[in-house]
This record gives sequence, structure tokens and C-alpha cells, in this order.
Amino acid sequence: METIEFRKYNLKIKLTPFINIVGSHSSGKTRLLKSLINQIDNDDILIDGRPINDFDISFLRQNIAAVLKTNEFKTDYVKDELLFYQRIINISDDIAYKTLEKFIKFFKLDDLVESKINYLSTYEKAYVKILALLIIKPSILGIDDLLTYLTPEQKFKIIKYAKENNICILNVTTNSEELLYGTDTIIMDNNSVVRYDTTENILKEGKYLSKIGMNDPFIVEMSTNLNYYDLLKKKYFSMKSLVGALWK
Repeated sequence: METIEFRKYNLKIKLTPFINIVGSHSSGKTRLLKSLINQIDNDDILIDGRPINDFDISFLRQNIAAVLKTNEFKTDYVKDELLFYQRIINISDDIAYKTLEKFIKFFKLDDLVESKINYLSTYEKAYVKILALLIIKPSILGIDDLLTYLTPEQKFKIIKYAKENNICILNVTTNSEELLYGTDTIIMDNNSVVRYDTTENILKEGKYLSKIGMNDPFIVEMSTNLNYYDLLKKKYFSMKSLVGALWK
């Protein structure tokens, strides 16, 4: 899978590793994710040029998933939740448990995996919701403003796992700092796509985020202010590069 196209939005996405979707309130961000998983009409979507409805349901369940911002879980325990979607796509129990073992080790879930979901914190529940679908290795995983609950280490682990398994994350977010994790950014307003470009280009231009009420990430904002006082000559997108430039 290389591209996904939303004809309604005149949007054709190249499936790079991590794409952020940002926009003003009620701009259509979550609606876009819901259309991916057929919670609302999605007959305008094309996958690699083919209508999404041409694909078998088993293919779609395996390859396209979205974690929505709800309190709904399919099971009562973390381990069962991490097995649930594997069983939905007909992965045998012996393979599912082997995958689970590797998953627990990679994400350091030993202290969490036997827990009852009702007893988890909001942050832990967000983590489990994401991991429960990440474990099936879909080609596309939509995440509806849930990464913001996670620690930087957890976010980096998810991104690393996605890259290693050729998963494209479509991350709906209201947290401008998460833009720095992404390869590309989609900006929405009033149920329309107003800009789709590399994250670097969007941050360099600066005008689009302010129009939807979103600040630049802290590092970008800091380097912009330092440019204003002639301490720097360009924008920087990581603390390491910013500090390096300051102390040259």
C-alpha cells in the first residue's frame, strides 16, 4: 500500500511513516479517521487508485485501523485486549501469543499486561488502546489525539515499531510538539484540507498553524524569536541543532 486518496477532500496521501493531522475545532480531523474505518460513508476513498469498497473486508481489517478517543474497550484485561484484534483477523493463538511476548518485551509491558483495564489511569488506557491495534501491524493506523497522553519514551517506541513494521501513522493531534515527530502534516479547516506538505515546509512557512489557532512547537518558536534578535539566521527543528547553532 503506497497511497490513500480522499476524493471528498481532494487529498491524496503518500504513506510516509508519520503524518500529523491538525486543524481547528470541528474541522473534520476525526471524521477523516472515521471514514477510514467505515464508521461513516467512505465510498470516496481510493487505495492505490482502487475504490476502498473493492477490497475484501479481511484485507481492510488487517491493513486499516484507527484508535478513536473513546472509553470503549473490547475486554476487561490488558492481555486480552492485546489478543482481541489479533483474533479478529484470524491469527492463530500460538502465533498471537508469540507476538504478544515480543510486544511485551519491546514496549516493557511486564508491569501492565496482567492489569484490569478499569483500574488503569487515563494515560495507561490511552497507551493500551493504541497498542491493541498496533500489534496487528496494519499498513495504516489512525490515532485520534491520544499520543498526547503518553511519555516521550512511549511515543518514540511506537514510532520505532511503526517504522520497523512499515506502518503509516495518521496522528490527529492538538499538541504542536508532536509535529516534530512527523514526516508530513495535513492542515484542516471547516471540513476542508487547506494544506498538505512536509512538516518542515509547513513549519518554515509559519502562517498555516496560526490560522487554526495552533502555536509553533517550542523549539521552532524559540529559534524564531532568536532570529528576531539576530542571534540566529534560520529556524531549527530540534534542540540538538538549535543548541549547536547557538554555540558555534
